[in-house]
Amino acid sequence: MRRVNQLDGRAAIFYVHPWEIDPEQPRIAGTGLKTRFRHYVNLSRTEPRLVRLLRDFRWGRVDDVFGLRIG
Repeated sequence: MRRVNQLDGRAAIFYVHPWEIDPEQPRIAGTGLKTRFRHYVNLSRTEPRLVRLLRDFRWGRVDDVFGLRIG
C-alpha cells in the first residue's frame, strides 16, 4: 500500500472478510484441507495487522477518495 501511495500517487483499497477478524469463530465440520487452511490459518494475526494499517495510513471513504458522487 505504501508503494501504491508514494510511488504511484494513488489510493489503495483492501477488503477484509468479517470472519477474518474473529480467531474464535466456530469451525465448520466437513470442510476440505484447502478451505480450512484458507479460512483459519493466521486468524490470530489479522487484528494486529489491521491495527497497524489503521495507524500507518490515512483513510477515507471511497466516494471522497475517488471523487465520486453517491446518492
